[in-house]
Amino acid sequence: MNLIRYSLFVLSVCLSFGLFAQKQITTFGLQFKPILSSELINTGPQSEKVGDIGFEISPRGGYSFGMVVRKGFNEQFSLETGINYTRRNFGLNITEDSTGFSGSSDFRYIIYEIPILGLIYIQLGQNTYMNTAFGASLNFLPSDWESFDDYFIHYSQRESWVIPSLLANVGFEYRTRESGYWYLGFSLHRPFMNLTEAGVGYTERDFTREIKESAFFGISGNYLTIDLRYFFHEPPEWKQQRRQ
Repeated sequence: MNLIRYSLFVLSVCLSFGLFAQKQITTFGLQFKPILSSELINTGPQSEKVGDIGFEISPRGGYSFGMVVRKGFNEQFSLETGINYTRRNFGLNITEDSTGFSGSSDFRYIIYEIPILGLIYIQLGQNTYMNTAFGASLNFLPSDWESFDDYFIHYSQRESWVIPSLLANVGFEYRTRESGYWYLGFSLHRPFMNLTEAGVGYTERDFTREIKESAFFGISGNYLTIDLRYFFHEPPEWKQQRRQ
């Protein structure tokens, strides 16, 4: 509960910044974010040896896409929120030294995210901006996950149905006068706890399906993304009011 309270505190700080700025523009956008895995953020392969059975789970990237709503207050500050569909892919490898057996499979997690970010801009040129952003996200895990084959069973139990995360971002934006905004950036997504506890059992390859050995892994939700966004053109609110 303390983690959720901390996440809500971050959201309230982001919202409070906007209370002191002048209303300018609200725009909608679409985003696609390929997910990168890196050992620098503790998302490298995890392995465990039980007897002569080796187990390894390794991240295999994924992607996230969704819609973005941006509330601009001035040329330097905006708030963003939206909803994202996120798919995380993982590889599973099991080996048995005594028989020389090696089997590979994969599984995936589907997660829904609701982020909120405070963005600060630095103007680099007439239409070009650099931004840094900080905020939080609520990650909704709709279910546990399981997979199996003739030599293994796997079950990932979620730690919670909702997990708060810290978000940080840096990127560049090109703003056209009539054709919207184009954005390229990078983001760090770091949950405050593991997503799941994954259990893997190596089974007999016959009708009994008896588990010979098993291993357990805490699956981190940390990831980096390349952010590709497009925001539709919208006139400033003062222009809309003048037309009315």
